[in-house]
Amino acid sequence: MTEPTTLTITAVISAFSVSMIYPNIENGIILGALCGSILLVISEERISVLRRFILFFISFAMGLLLAELTLCLILPFFPANIQQKMPLGLGALIASATSVKLLLWLIKRFDDPTDFFNSFKGKKP
Repeated sequence: MTEPTTLTITAVISAFSVSMIYPNIENGIILGALCGSILLVISEERISVLRRFILFFISFAMGLLLAELTLCLILPFFPANIQQKMPLGLGALIASATSVKLLLWLIKRFDDPTDFFNSFKGKKP
């Protein structure tokens, strides 16, 4: 049962490494991306350890890159009086937790392009 502990330690070390290498990235964004990528990895139950590490790093990078865009997309769902107080870390959390799942879903949809285009035409497979 050492796998989650090892993964958590690796995740924390990688987050601190990113904050040292890129000091202009806010700590909240790094923490949000870290939490989102850990959530993604622990929610995937039936995958190998190597794939978990790969998904973790991809999710972490996507959280760092898409934090601001994701926050702009979710701001309209919150009341106007708290929209200015929303941290970028929330966008990083949501981006890192959902971006890899969305990309994997899109890859599966494009495995059979005829099925994808038939769904636009209204035909059922």
